[in-house]
Amino acid sequence: MLADYSVALAASFLGHDEDAKVLFERASKWRLLFDAKSKGGIKRGIPGFFRPVLKNGSFASPFDALSWGGQKGEYTEASPYQYRFYVPYDPSGLASAYGSSAQMCAALEEMMTLPATFRKGNWGLHHEQVEMVENCFGEYEHNNQPVHHVLYMAKGAGCPSLGQKWLRVATEVLYNEKVGFSGDEDNGEMASWFVLSALGLYQLVPGTPYYEIGSPLFEKAEITLPNKAKISIVAPGNTRDTPYVASVSWNGVPLHGLRVNYTDLQDGGQLYFNMTSDPKQAEEFYAVSLSSESQYS
Repeated sequence: MLADYSVALAASFLGHDEDAKVLFERASKWRLLFDAKSKGGIKRGIPGFFRPVLKNGSFASPFDALSWGGQKGEYTEASPYQYRFYVPYDPSGLASAYGSSAQMCAALEEMMTLPATFRKGNWGLHHEQVEMVENCFGEYEHNNQPVHHVLYMAKGAGCPSLGQKWLRVATEVLYNEKVGFSGDEDNGEMASWFVLSALGLYQLVPGTPYYEIGSPLFEKAEITLPNKAKISIVAPGNTRDTPYVASVSWNGVPLHGLRVNYTDLQDGGQLYFNMTSDPKQAEEFYAVSLSSESQYS
C-alpha cells in the first residue's frame, strides 16, 4: 500500500488525476487489515496488529504476532510485530486506529522494550531472527528493512520525544565497532539509514518533498551538494545525554512540524538544532511548531 501511495503522488504530479484517485483510495484500505483488538498472543501486550483477511472480510485465524512469516507467508522476512506500524504515509490515521495517540505511542515503546523473541512460523529459521536477538533490542528488527521507518512514526503519532530517544539509541547501539551493521547491507540500506539518521534527517514517505527531523548524532556536519551548495548541520553541545530536539530551524526560521522541504535543502543553508536532555521541551516545541503559520512547511 505504500507503493500505491507513492505512485499516486507521482500520478498526481504528472496530472493523471484519475489514476491518482484510484491509487490513493487503494492505499487507504490499510484500515481493512488492521485489527485494533488483537494482542496476537502477547498476554500483557498492547492490542493492534495488521492481519490477513479472508474473502468474507473476517480476520484469518489463528494469529500469532511473533510468528515469522505468519501462517501462510503473509509477512515477508518478519513477524506481524515488525509490520504493526507499516503505514508511514498515515501515522496520525494509524494512531486513531489504535484508539489514541497515547495508545500508539505505548505500542511503539513496547516494541523497543519487549524481550527479543520469535517463533519460526511459515518463514522457518533464518539469519534475520538470530540477528534481531543478538544485535538489536526488543522486537525492533533493525537488521532488516521492515522496521526502518518505525522510529520516525513516533512524531506523527504525537510523541516525537519517544522517537528521538530511540533514534539516538539505534544510531549508537546498532552501529559500532562490536556490531558493525546489525544485518544485511542490502543495496546500501543500513549505511544510508545511519548517515541520514546521524544527520538528523530522514525521508519517511517516498515521493513526498519532505525530510523528517530526527535526532542528530554530531555537533556539526557539513554536506556539499552536487550543485556546490552546502548544508551545515549544527547542534552545539550535543551529547549522548541530549537526544531531544528543544528547537530546530532552517536558516534561522523554526521548522513547522519537525520537517524540512527538500527544495529548501537543495539551495543550501544551515539546519540549527538546540538539543536537550528534557523530553518535555521536545514535546512543547513540536506542539508550538504545529500551531505556527510563519514557519517553513
